[in-house]
Amino acid sequence: MFNLYQVTIQPSSFLLVLSSLPLCSHKTNPKFEFMRGVCAFFFVVHYKIQMYQLSRLLHDYHRDLYNHFEEHEICPSLYAAPWFLTLFSSQFPLGFVSRIFDFVFVQGTEVIFKVALCLLSSHEGEIVECDTFESIVDYLKTTLPTLTQAQMEQTIAKVMEMDISKQLHAYEVEYHVLQDEMLDAGPLPDDSDRLDKLEKTNIQLKKQNIDLLEKLQAARQKIQTLETSVENFLSRESKMKHMIRSLEQERASYQRTIERMRSCLPPDALTDVEMTQIKTGPNGKAKTAAKKP
Repeated sequence: MFNLYQVTIQPSSFLLVLSSLPLCSHKTNPKFEFMRGVCAFFFVVHYKIQMYQLSRLLHDYHRDLYNHFEEHEICPSLYAAPWFLTLFSSQFPLGFVSRIFDFVFVQGTEVIFKVALCLLSSHEGEIVECDTFESIVDYLKTTLPTLTQAQMEQTIAKVMEMDISKQLHAYEVEYHVLQDEMLDAGPLPDDSDRLDKLEKTNIQLKKQNIDLLEKLQAARQKIQTLETSVENFLSRESKMKHMIRSLEQERASYQRTIERMRSCLPPDALTDVEMTQIKTGPNGKAKTAAKKP
């Protein structure tokens, strides 16, 4: 027989509740459709409470990990949903899952929170090192469930020592109080004016974005032109340096030739050449005597 008290107090046993319903098609039994709707409603409500309780546990016991999740916008439902819905059986080793089932039968659904908290705390360092949304979710879904035998025993030992029943009860009361406050606040006011302002602001931002894109394109073209000019200048500089080296080599060659020619001339001829250079000057023109006044 269907027991509404069981669904209200232990909604995590959703599959057990459904299995207690008549095994017949809802098309021939309308009561089944009604019962299924009631079960789904209480299940969703309790699931939200569980996710809130897990988030509060992380906030109070592992603040760094909680802040890391908040920074990357990772809510408990992204990684803990299969843990609560299947009692870890969808991702973790069978031996570990069987131990969890034993604890659930003895202590109730509080064990799920204990195991989740122990698993997250034991991998806190590795999770914090993940610096992107994708890497964190991938670690939680693939790396964390691959437990060794030693890690399983360590987790089970921590679960046996932990007691969070009072905290879970307080968080559940806190959740209901917050929900009641939201209901007492009433419906939200008409946001049509706010939406109009947001649309106008959005249009202005789009125009500014287009203007910025045009300026960015012009700046890129200018940068490209300047880069081309710099490349041309560097090419000309390289050519000038090459030309200077060639002229210096040519000058050195001429000097060596002159030195060899001087060594071949007799001393008298060198004296005449020097006198001729003095008379003609360095530019090859004859000097004119200055006229006396």
